[in-house]
Amino acid sequence: MDDQANESVIGRLLEEISWQKAAKYRQGGRGIEDVLTAEVFMPLDYLPRDLFLGEVFRRGHGANHARAAIVSEIEDAQFTLLPDEVLVGPKSIKVQPDGCLATPSTLVLIEAKRIRRSSFQTKQLARELVALHQQSDGRTPLLFLVLSAPPPVLVDNLGRIDLVQAISLTIDEVLAETGLIEFDASGLLHDLEDTLAWITWSEIRQLVEDQVANLPDLSPGLAGTIRRLAAAVTGAVDWHT
Repeated sequence: MDDQANESVIGRLLEEISWQKAAKYRQGGRGIEDVLTAEVFMPLDYLPRDLFLGEVFRRGHGANHARAAIVSEIEDAQFTLLPDEVLVGPKSIKVQPDGCLATPSTLVLIEAKRIRRSSFQTKQLARELVALHQQSDGRTPLLFLVLSAPPPVLVDNLGRIDLVQAISLTIDEVLAETGLIEFDASGLLHDLEDTLAWITWSEIRQLVEDQVANLPDLSPGLAGTIRRLAAAVTGAVDWHT
């Protein structure tokens, strides 16, 4: 890793804020998805991996094989908040997911929506799916969505629809605009069941509470550290709701 690279969660969040109007963060960024994602996933990154971040993927919905592969390597996973933009295809269409989780044999792009009412851009999910496949480089790919409520989801110009439908309606247009002739829409849609999963913020909150309630016998110092980090997760979800 480049020792000059901005890899920390706080550093990546500050970089994102620098491109926006800072005034909207004046109340601590309450309700803003980037802040919520940072405040939840930073403690999850520090907590015992199998018990907490691994459990996030265990309790997800969809793409069972991919989620299991990620859990099996969760100790080696590297989480990046707001990773650098992916330039998709020869036409360099810009895609920036909210997070990236990489293990030796898997690649996860994370798209998180705020808890308050929000929507996906019309072609956002299809673009992120194509970006995921472009970047996976032989690894097991997963597009992992963190939602305010179970699907269907609200998509600009399409209304409230199923995730697969949101992608299938726009995938041809996305492939055309990116110039990725090596990808086939029917193939991407056929594999979608194995590459798309989701979980809700409330489910993450609940699983953290469950795992803390069932901690094994630990030293008081270690148990206290885990409980404080877990409280940061549940407190962030409550504060942003």
